[in-house]
Amino acid sequence: MDKIEARGARRQGLTEQLADIVLADGLDALSLRPAAARLGTSDRMLLYYFGTKAALMEDVLGCVGQRFAAHLAAATRNVRIPPHQMVGFTAGLMATEAGKPYADIWFEIAARAARGDKAFAAAAENVAECWIAWIIRSVHFPAGVAPRSAAAMMLAIVNGITLLESTAPSVAAAARSRVQSAAA
Repeated sequence: MDKIEARGARRQGLTEQLADIVLADGLDALSLRPAAARLGTSDRMLLYYFGTKAALMEDVLGCVGQRFAAHLAAATRNVRIPPHQMVGFTAGLMATEAGKPYADIWFEIAARAARGDKAFAAAAENVAECWIAWIIRSVHFPAGVAPRSAAAMMLAIVNGITLLESTAPSVAAAARSRVQSAAA
């Protein structure tokens, strides 16, 4: 392995470790000095491998996004879900122990994007598109239904229920119950 390959491999390893930290502790854990200390390195070494904090953030959010896509794909394993069951299925998936870290990061990204942070706006767009693509692949839409529009509506409902799970659990439970009973 030459120096360039070794540097790329080290950067990828750091990205994976930083993604673990973000999923466990949120985006604020990516402050350079504390993150570097947790990895047993220095902030200067992180900047050596990533060039800028923006590049580090982009790589880490990309990694988290790829993991989220894999999490979603594993949940359905290429099985098509009837449209009337997708919202309840997905809201339940995001409330699981495995799904909650992704939901938490999603809302942190969305909040920062809503405040005008362009780096997070791009990440939010990527995550939303990932989710919509997964819904389109995972739902058997009937003829005449525009899959992208229907998937976007489903995503909006899931996001509402998932946000309520963090802020008003009893309301989220009532909403999830209603969605699941409507699907029955």
